[in-house]
Amino acid sequence: MGTSTFLLLVLCVSGVLSYGSFRLKIPNGDHVPHPCKPNFIWHGVGHKNAQGGGSRNPFGLDFASNGQNWTAALCRLDSDGDGLTNGQELGDPDCVWTPGSIPPRTTNISHPGVCDPWNSVKCVSKNSWLDCSSFEEFACDAINDPDVLNMTIRFPRTKVPAQETTYICFSFELPSDQEYHLIATKPYIDNKNVMHHMVLTACEGMAGRLIPEPRECLMGSAGCTEMIGLWSLGMTGQCFNSQAGIRIGKGYTTLVTLQIHWTNPDEVDTWYDSSGLILYYTPKLRQYNAAVLQVGQNYLNIPPGIPSVVQRGTCTSRCSRLVMRGPIHIASAFNHMHYLGIRQNVTLTRPGLPPVTIADDNPYSYDSPKTHTFDTPIVMKPGDELQTLCTFQSRSRDTTTMFGEGSYDEMCINFMTYFPAENLTNKMCSQWKDVDICDLPMKCPNFLALLNSSAPSTAAMTKKILDHCDPAGYCRPECPAAIQQVQEENWCIKHAFGLMEDRYLFMEDAKFLKFVAAMKSCDHKPAPSGNMTTPTTPRPQGPGQPQTDPGSMFLNLIKQLDSRPLLQNIVMNVNYNTIQYPGNGSQPKN
Repeated sequence: MGTSTFLLLVLCVSGVLSYGSFRLKIPNGDHVPHPCKPNFIWHGVGHKNAQGGGSRNPFGLDFASNGQNWTAALCRLDSDGDGLTNGQELGDPDCVWTPGSIPPRTTNISHPGVCDPWNSVKCVSKNSWLDCSSFEEFACDAINDPDVLNMTIRFPRTKVPAQETTYICFSFELPSDQEYHLIATKPYIDNKNVMHHMVLTACEGMAGRLIPEPRECLMGSAGCTEMIGLWSLGMTGQCFNSQAGIRIGKGYTTLVTLQIHWTNPDEVDTWYDSSGLILYYTPKLRQYNAAVLQVGQNYLNIPPGIPSVVQRGTCTSRCSRLVMRGPIHIASAFNHMHYLGIRQNVTLTRPGLPPVTIADDNPYSYDSPKTHTFDTPIVMKPGDELQTLCTFQSRSRDTTTMFGEGSYDEMCINFMTYFPAENLTNKMCSQWKDVDICDLPMKCPNFLALLNSSAPSTAAMTKKILDHCDPAGYCRPECPAAIQQVQEENWCIKHAFGLMEDRYLFMEDAKFLKFVAAMKSCDHKPAPSGNMTTPTTPRPQGPGQPQTDPGSMFLNLIKQLDSRPLLQNIVMNVNYNTIQYPGNGSQPKN
């Protein structure tokens, strides 16, 4: 290697490393928003290029003049000339932040190098360099074939609630005159200010599945669970492998539900949206039926203020043997985390062979996702293992972040399109903590019924717990024995109760909500002395102190539900009278 080539390589590596480290030297440097692309992050805060590198913007020039450090002088400057100091824009208005600490404010952050509002009269000339162009075009040659049809499914003009996170669903009927293959999807974005992601799911039959008008649906719609389409911020669309398509039409899927996730952190009350998807399908059936496999970890607990924490989820070799009828061909892979994610890596391992990297996004960027496609699909056989590693950083968070579909929750999931669809009996091969989801159909066949207190398989268990345990949080003397008996009689309760608990906020069932609270009533509290059967007024607490008395957990949950219109029926059915207070490698050969 020549001297000049080596020097160039060193400079390039140095630039990459310094760009990443510079974000750590300013408050909230990891989530400075893009001024004219809602929900996007400006990763290279000091550069005119949002991804970093190249010429500096006004803040970048001032940052360099101050020795590339956050100083009181830099904090008090108004680099972009919009009337706000750099400290005010970055959440450090009093100029007290030091590297490694959590900034005084972590919300309502704005860009210190872009005059805002970016398109106002006073800012247009100052922002002449700013790129506010739309997304790149969707590239999928197959949609131009003469036999390919398309249909656009869009929500009617619908008011966006003035709340941070909203899931809303609407049903659409697909052509049913003959069989088709769905070969591509493309987003139709109406209101880019609120769009977070869209999921298209196939419904099992028509009866009772139709959602005739847009309604809040939280994390899904009953009976419509198999994903067949996905759009996330930054994606241009999906283009399936030329050998396969998702079967729809006569004899297959004729009803779908489109779920849209709106994010509205400023709780704007005047927004409407009519977004959707364009579906491309063909009567010229391809060789294979395709489907989507989900792998990863469904439980996350990310402490605040952490520079790096790794979470792992595995589709174990035992599970792949259990759910696979034969080999599958992985045609594409799409990593999915939210704003705290900085790297996600998925590898396939087979005994005796080096691991195969399926998708390694390093760095990971939520608003610039990558779809990893394989012209020669990667073969996975029964007994192979898929391991998902997700790395998060939470320097700017002052609270614990959990798994969830909210904009500021987190995820650790990979979506793989594969074929033939028939070779997988379960299209989710992931974990919740160390519980293998593949075990649920066999060991917990009534898992979904357990989320319904009126189901015959659940009623007796629910009654036993509510008769012996107190959902308000008191640990009755007879409660531990009742819980133990229920656990011994039901594998799901003993081994997967935590997974049920993660779902209970999204259930429209007041009795089930009580059941979950009652099951937890003895987790941290000793049984009260005497034969206490009803709650009493707790000892008053001082102002600002956290509510830790028995029952606070249950009532705090009720408070959350009170703010969600869809779940008002739950709140109305709760008996408030009982509550007194609130690797890189090569591909394995076939």
